[in-house]
Amino acid sequence: MAEAQLRELVVTDPLTGLPNYRRLLEVLGMEIARADEHKQQFAVVFFDMDGLKRINDEHGHLIGSRAVCRFAETLRAACRTTDTAARYGGDEFVAVLTETDVEGARVVVRRVEERLADDTDQPALSVSAGMAIYPRDGGTPTTLLSAADRALYTAKAEKSTSRRRSVVAIREWTAGSR
Repeated sequence: MAEAQLRELVVTDPLTGLPNYRRLLEVLGMEIARADEHKQQFAVVFFDMDGLKRINDEHGHLIGSRAVCRFAETLRAACRTTDTAARYGGDEFVAVLTETDVEGARVVVRRVEERLADDTDQPALSVSAGMAIYPRDGGTPTTLLSAADRALYTAKAEKSTSRRRSVVAIREWTAGSR
């Protein structure tokens, strides 16, 4: 009994209760084997909370930790029982979505975004996401995570660029109206 509890502690994130990075690698290895056996694909979605540093700076680290837990619950609720939601580390999370293609992964991302938009707790939370599909984007746990991480940072860069463009457009409009 104590050995099973110790094993669970080793593969569980203590803050969120989600599987941790160590367990995530195990799940990905098992999912690759299962997908190969059944000739199926699956999706890996990498999530990064937007503005956690700002939340920590403005509201304190306890509220920041609560925000991490709120997101973990949102992600868990957006996934099916056959999926695995895991905390990668810090403000980064991964969902392993069994028997899922790109469109199915997009549904989960939208579901997460909608649940966060409907959440009335403060501070408000938002995320960026990137996805990878097995076997198209990688054949090992680390190559899949790397592909999803690259897609995440592409999405974050696009989000940042669109915000900057909006600000530039407003400044130009304001400066031109004088």
